[in-house]
Amino acid sequence: MNIELISHTLFVFFMSSARMLAMFMMLPFLSKQSLGGAMIRNGVAASFSLITYPLVEHGLDAQTLDGLHLLLIIVKEVGIGLAMGFVLVMPFWAIESVGFFIDNQRGATMASALNPLSGSQTSPLGILLTQSLVTLFFISGTFLLMLYALYKSYSVWPVFEFLPSFPVSGPAFFLAQLDTMMRLTVLLGAPVVIVMFLTEFGLALISRFAPQLNVFILAMPLKSAVGLALLCVYAGFVIRYFSELLADIDGLLQPLFNLLS
Repeated sequence: MNIELISHTLFVFFMSSARMLAMFMMLPFLSKQSLGGAMIRNGVAASFSLITYPLVEHGLDAQTLDGLHLLLIIVKEVGIGLAMGFVLVMPFWAIESVGFFIDNQRGATMASALNPLSGSQTSPLGILLTQSLVTLFFISGTFLLMLYALYKSYSVWPVFEFLPSFPVSGPAFFLAQLDTMMRLTVLLGAPVVIVMFLTEFGLALISRFAPQLNVFILAMPLKSAVGLALLCVYAGFVIRYFSELLADIDGLLQPLFNLLS
């Protein structure tokens, strides 16, 4: 058995999977918590990276790779994967924040639970909206569009050919992603939150004219009933908005492509 051939194959395979594994670590539906362990997640990433093996091997020039150069390439691959995952995970973080924002207003944050997708504590409505969006992400074929954008990145940023530039506007771009997440959280959660606020304001007026009525006991169940009744109609719009946002993956990642190319 040719040991050099085996080592060459494993080296190319490792270099082709570094970017994909780094991106998968950012996505909640491909985390080790949701897939059942890090080994399964790594296996999924490795299976998808097999498609890029011929392209990566074609660009390999072993004569020009020393230890420092190889280390910089690995850091670059991990950085690109994390940057792409950061952009793609924003809609999922935003819709979870919408649910948490609404639950916070209705006083249900005490019922926070562990989100099996992200592995963090969140509200019941945040878990519901996140899992609904993940379901639409897979059944609508958006996952295939994500893989297409990921494979496209190997032609935009070849593994061995060059290091992407990082201009001064780079930090502003990533901060703008967080700004977009907060803006979507406030705008999409505001209709339900405003209705619950008006309900609470009405209860305050009732307590003003009927002091003997303990409205504080009625506040939480009444706000929850009003908010969930409105959410039955409004949730479809919120989920559809985020699913359409994710469907335009090229539009989400194109600014990143332009930034680092």
